[in-house]
Amino acid sequence: MIRLAVLADIHLHDPAFGRGAAATPLLRSLADTSASTRVFTESGAALDAALRGIAAESLPLCLIAGDLTDDGQPANWRAVARRLADHSRRHGTRFFACPGNHDQFALAGRPLAKGFVDGEGRVQVLAGGTRAGDLTCPGMRMAGAEKALDLARGLGYRRDPRDLHYETPFGPADDPRARLGRVTSPAGEGALIPDASYLVEPVAGLWLLSLDATVWLPDGAGGFLDLSGEGWTAARRHKPWLLPWIADVVARAGRAGKALVAFSHYPVTDIFSGTLADLLRLGGPRAGQRRMPDREDSRAIAATCLGLHFSGHWHVDAVAAVAGGPTVNVALPSTVGFPAGWKVVEIGAGAVRIRDRWLGYVPGFDLALARYRAEVARGGGDASLGHAADYAAFLGCHFRTLVLTRRLAEDWPPAMRPLVGKRLGDLLGEEVAGADAGLALADLFVDWYRLREAGGGAAAIPAARRRQYRALVGRLVGRLAARPPPEPLATFLATLGRHLQADAARRATLARIAPRAAAETEAETGAEAGG
Repeated sequence: MIRLAVLADIHLHDPAFGRGAAATPLLRSLADTSASTRVFTESGAALDAALRGIAAESLPLCLIAGDLTDDGQPANWRAVARRLADHSRRHGTRFFACPGNHDQFALAGRPLAKGFVDGEGRVQVLAGGTRAGDLTCPGMRMAGAEKALDLARGLGYRRDPRDLHYETPFGPADDPRARLGRVTSPAGEGALIPDASYLVEPVAGLWLLSLDATVWLPDGAGGFLDLSGEGWTAARRHKPWLLPWIADVVARAGRAGKALVAFSHYPVTDIFSGTLADLLRLGGPRAGQRRMPDREDSRAIAATCLGLHFSGHWHVDAVAAVAGGPTVNVALPSTVGFPAGWKVVEIGAGAVRIRDRWLGYVPGFDLALARYRAEVARGGGDASLGHAADYAAFLGCHFRTLVLTRRLAEDWPPAMRPLVGKRLGDLLGEEVAGADAGLALADLFVDWYRLREAGGGAAAIPAARRRQYRALVGRLVGRLAARPPPEPLATFLATLGRHLQADAARRATLARIAPRAAAETEAETGAEAGG
């Protein structure tokens, strides 16, 4: 049996930031953390907890589906490379990565600006460029693609003497200068950009296919446009060498009897059961900022006969199959956002099993709490984050703030905002809402996202609350069909029902998983998370 770990979206921020362990730590501000889809300063402790789990299970291989770093800063690249190399020396695990959109940018990179909080709660912005009021920090910039490839060279991007086979879409050479593909902007401007994709056989019988789906196009002004919001839709259109290579790899793997596991940063099919399209139809201000592949793109990928594919980017735990094709996409949770976790994959004769591993006990997550409290005293950030008792509670507070501020404002039309402050009985009527009339829509709204981010599974919400919501949706189906409430409430309740069904759909999909077998998921005992 072949066993491996799979992680995604580590987003490591190194508080030393390349200045040595004795330097005063650079801790990201609570204001930045509260407004982000991920937490920052806690990333190192979360990665260490995951690595302890990998060591405890003696897993010899680990895939990382992109976004290893906070934002591609060289200091953070070096810090994560050191951590993984040290783990490899002590435990023998080999790590293989693919690029994420937060790991590098185009050819030369770009400057960044980040907020940091001191012991008195004062926030100062460190910037790689020059902006009034910022402190200039030359290392505060995202690396370019070739630089990032060099910084991450020990993570599968270069051939290793232990490899039984190694290739890229352009041949056997692993030098970045031999891995250039031409992209063309809609205006006809062309550029050669590095493609970090590779195929490796680290142990006999297993092929790992790392796919670089990041795309940047010339912007006509000497710079580049970032198409990360389009994911595989952009990769299919602008990297024409990828799909033919994937099809060839799949065919060769089949002929040679190799188990093939693919991974890239972006999902290759819709992992949210079409609910993003519902939000887009409602006209949320930024609902279309990040998109799933459309049906045509997913079918084109499935036509390569690709089987099992892991993805990151969305920080969710979900599973989806391409209709009528063999491709199954397993979306991975992040280590720095709800629901924090990773996966164990076991590949045996005729079976693939995928097990959930949730990050619960994370020593050192509280490194910045005292500074957060000082920042709150000065009027910044979410106060609840400064008093969290453990990592799960910290992420729970962070997630609730994220949903009720950023998600509400970005994903939903303005008409949703006053509704979230009401009870369900106020919106549907006491008789229709029944026993759930007193349910605060704000709580239900947060749980809608918890169900979405955790694929409706055990990590989403307690079983009792899932049963309550299923009964509610079951009672409402007939009544709402006859007299649907006004939008956006009607769409909210309809999509809630789809999220509640996601866990059953996930299990059914995993029962037909590729490459050569059936699969199942098994959550750890006691993994169910509370609200």
